[in-house]
Amino acid sequence: MTLPSDADEAVAQRLHELLARQRRWLLAQARVLCRNPTDAEDLTQETILRFLAAFSQVSQLPDEHVCASWLVTTLTNCFYDQLRRQRTRERSAEELAQQALPVDPDPPVRPLHERVTDEQFSSAVQALSPVARTTFELHARGRKYKEIAQELGIQEGTVAKRLHDARSRLRKLLEPLIQVGDN
Repeated sequence: MTLPSDADEAVAQRLHELLARQRRWLLAQARVLCRNPTDAEDLTQETILRFLAAFSQVSQLPDEHVCASWLVTTLTNCFYDQLRRQRTRERSAEELAQQALPVDPDPPVRPLHERVTDEQFSSAVQALSPVARTTFELHARGRKYKEIAQELGIQEGTVAKRLHDARSRLRKLLEPLIQVGDN
């Protein structure tokens, strides 16, 4: 068994001093990446362990800036590894959940526009006020808000408000018909 030399002890001492100075900064960087104090602490510990493993056997410690660069690079790589492991676990959980689902899911619900007949829609449009109906019909024909505003002699904002009100009114008029059709 060989005893550590004074040079080895000096390197170890310098290594631990460097880590003591860099730990707070490293932890702050980890918190920015993880956005979770517990994960940041784990990430910092993993980085420090890798640093110790990489530099504990060297006879002379590199410059402090080189060590800081190594630490932040390793921290970032550890973070990416952590994300990959997490993503793999999530995918595995999703696959298991999908396998547990029944084979024949319920058929998809038809979109609302397919559940309303043309006659029901025309009747609802006729129930709109004349002003709202005119604005809605012009827009349904493909006219832009600006064109409708010029044709009716109103502001574009008024066109937008009328169309919003017309859609809301149509939704209220058609909703009972849709619910009856679902039963």
